[in-house]
Amino acid sequence: MRLSLWMLPTLICAASLLHAIDSAECADKDGLVLTLKVEGVRSSKGQIRAELLGKQADDTKAKTVTFGVKDARTGSVVIEFPGLTPGDYAVQLYHDENANGKVDMNMVGIPLEGFGFSNTPLVAGGIPEFDKMKVSLSADASTTAVLAYAP
Repeated sequence: MRLSLWMLPTLICAASLLHAIDSAECADKDGLVLTLKVEGVRSSKGQIRAELLGKQADDTKAKTVTFGVKDARTGSVVIEFPGLTPGDYAVQLYHDENANGKVDMNMVGIPLEGFGFSNTPLVAGGIPEFDKMKVSLSADASTTAVLAYAP
């Protein structure tokens, strides 16, 4: 098939449209990034395990979106959660020092390993409400969690 000169603008326009659609889909797949800085890590043993929770406007309860795991490093660790859509998110995390994949507790239910929550520097009285931990995401954002360890 031979292309005439008058068809060239139509082909360029169609190619541009396909590229725009493809770019929009790629941007949608890439999504937003929530960066969590975990402070107060007391040792480099084990991993920092974080659960990202999300809540839509019509949800009554937050739901698990994904998990993040990083090797522990004394001081601070950064965990990124990519591919998110705009909305409200919160993170609850713990320092799995013995790398057994669970939060170890004493006989009365107090964690023996460090734990923390996004936007909540001091932990008192159990798990904070979602609204106290939440980060509203409309663009890439960051939040901090400080680990608390039982004495």
